[in-house]
Amino acid sequence: MPATVPDSSPRREFGSLFNNKKYSDLTVYLRDIPLPAHRLILGMRSPYLEDQLQPQKCGVIGLRFDEDNPHALWRVFEYIYTGDYADEPAELLQLLLEDDDPELFRHLRVYALADAMQMEDLKSLSCKKFELQLKEHWMSDTFVDCIREVYSTSTGIGTAATRRVVVETASLQQNEFVQEPLFQDLVREVGDFAVDLISAMAKGGGAFRNV
Repeated sequence: MPATVPDSSPRREFGSLFNNKKYSDLTVYLRDIPLPAHRLILGMRSPYLEDQLQPQKCGVIGLRFDEDNPHALWRVFEYIYTGDYADEPAELLQLLLEDDDPELFRHLRVYALADAMQMEDLKSLSCKKFELQLKEHWMSDTFVDCIREVYSTSTGIGTAATRRVVVETASLQQNEFVQEPLFQDLVREVGDFAVDLISAMAKGGGAFRNV
């Protein structure tokens, strides 16, 4: 059974080791950006990483992540060590000219990585951050694309939280969206979203069906 650290455990002793070569026995590559890491800490925080760190898979080279945005990955590893992550781009990645995700997508991308890495506590945190962000920025031009990404990357109960957030936001602000051509195209294109939205509207704007 994978070892885990309780959500309430203090992480101050880990926080000082984030992006720190002290005691590092592993290098994680965020594309071509090296991040010193510690096998014990990564394995304790993520069952997925614990599996990937087995000698037959990892060897002495380290872990490489070539597909995902380095900023989203940075936030995941920052959380592993500190129990939280910054909304703003990491200064190091900015200096290396790595573009961050659009603002509304940042927590979504962390959520997707947390799901892949089997980190339920990080899924909960990133979803809460996403929900708070949408309360202030639901009028963003990227909201429609945000909904589209949520429905293209979530497949069931395990990832229903982000669907709930976008559906409830769209339902509560339906008068603002219903006449927008881009939103109408989205409803025609993404059938599951259309069903969830109609269900929420029929129940008073805030309810969300379980998927």
